[in-house]
Amino acid sequence: MKKLLLLILAASLLSPSASAAPKAVAVKKLDIVASAVNAEGLVATGKTLVTYSNTGSTNSNIALTGLDVTGVQQWVRTIDSGVDEIATAATVDAAGNIWLAGSSAAVTVTESATAAIAAENPDGVAAEELPKVRSDMNQITIWKLSPVGEPLAIYLSPQTSPALVSALSVNSSGISLVGVLAERPFLISATPTGVFAKPLFIGTNKSALNAVVRSPDGSVNLFGESSETLGGKKLAGTRDGILVKVSKAGAVTSVVRSSAIKAQRSWLVADSTLTLTGYVKSGKVLESAFTKFNSSFGPTWTMRIPSTGSSTVLTAAGTTYGALSSNSAIKGVKSWKPTTPTLLLTTFTSKGVMTGAYADSQLSAPISLVYTKELGLCGLAKGSGESISIFRLATR
Repeated sequence: MKKLLLLILAASLLSPSASAAPKAVAVKKLDIVASAVNAEGLVATGKTLVTYSNTGSTNSNIALTGLDVTGVQQWVRTIDSGVDEIATAATVDAAGNIWLAGSSAAVTVTESATAAIAAENPDGVAAEELPKVRSDMNQITIWKLSPVGEPLAIYLSPQTSPALVSALSVNSSGISLVGVLAERPFLISATPTGVFAKPLFIGTNKSALNAVVRSPDGSVNLFGESSETLGGKKLAGTRDGILVKVSKAGAVTSVVRSSAIKAQRSWLVADSTLTLTGYVKSGKVLESAFTKFNSSFGPTWTMRIPSTGSSTVLTAAGTTYGALSSNSAIKGVKSWKPTTPTLLLTTFTSKGVMTGAYADSQLSAPISLVYTKELGLCGLAKGSGESISIFRLATR
């Protein structure tokens, strides 16, 4: 009887209904909202799409533009303190406030008399013939803006060298950002009112931190890549994707790394649900990976898609949106055979089943995805040449 039951169970597992593959999806067209030539990033708040860029004149400033869903300009703001400042990461909090992170120079006090000494040049760079010499941007800087771009607060953390911020995460427990400082990957966190902790360095220049997600309890999740031993975990491939958990007190409590032998891997983007994307290169095969992790960094589903390696991800309203630069046919996507790298936006269920695919031949690679209940899913993407556009997944 036991053998009979096992045979019946095996037959049921092999039946067409149990092993049927998900249906292939047809590619539908994305809507291009507007050209955004100088945009370096995109966030969304309520009914407004907000681009930011760094502009240069006498000193570098930050320009923000608010657009409606049709691409009509609603407002323009400039962050200009009189010294150099740049923004390299942005996000929006639960109240719709806009947060920018980057670097700025300290305001110098003008002396009443000019001292007759040679100008310092700590970087050893030959000065260009400019009307004003740029100061070192040694302050990690966070700007808090209202949903219409009005300044609310600025938080500064002076350092001994410039920092390049790569990602920012904000919630009710505080602020965290990651990047490169003194040629090493670092995490720095602050209270909601801008009281900074000391930077926490993770590895050496053989590692990189590309994404950060704060948890409600104040702990922080970091994602990136490494070709060195971290937290006692040795290198598995030629470069591994890494997941690092840091406690509220600022101590590393967990390091998980990919285990693809002889492969190059990196996690590039993470959303608040711990759904990640990054590239996987094994031999000549290059793919974008989309993986959902639980709070213990255990994968619950994963999908690999051939690509150029560029991708981003966002989960909203129960759907995961994965955007990548596609350069070949994809299993499960009908009649998809791009001749040049083309942006493809895919949708997944909570179990990782692909349910939709969207594209426009004018778009080549994703930069970022944003979502609000008023706008739905929108994004920023590269096109041909230097063109950059805002797109939208319209509901039809």
